[in-house]
Amino acid sequence: MSKRCRHEFDTKADYPDDLICHKCQTIWTITNYMDYTAKELMNHCPFEVRQAVLKRQAEKFAKANPDYYQENK
Repeated sequence: MSKRCRHEFDTKADYPDDLICHKCQTIWTITNYMDYTAKELMNHCPFEVRQAVLKRQAEKFAKANPDYYQENK
């Protein structure tokens, strides 16, 4: 049984959508996971990647539906 990586993430200025782990050299691209549900993200991504994807999904929703919260009060 192999040890799991305790990821240390970093981003590069040239690639803002990529999260790169220094230890295992794995790259996660946020835009690849934008269509995933929360349950799928739980099975495929580490916590920091899930946070970044969910934040980006929320921003996309807010931009597409600017009056959503006023309509449903």
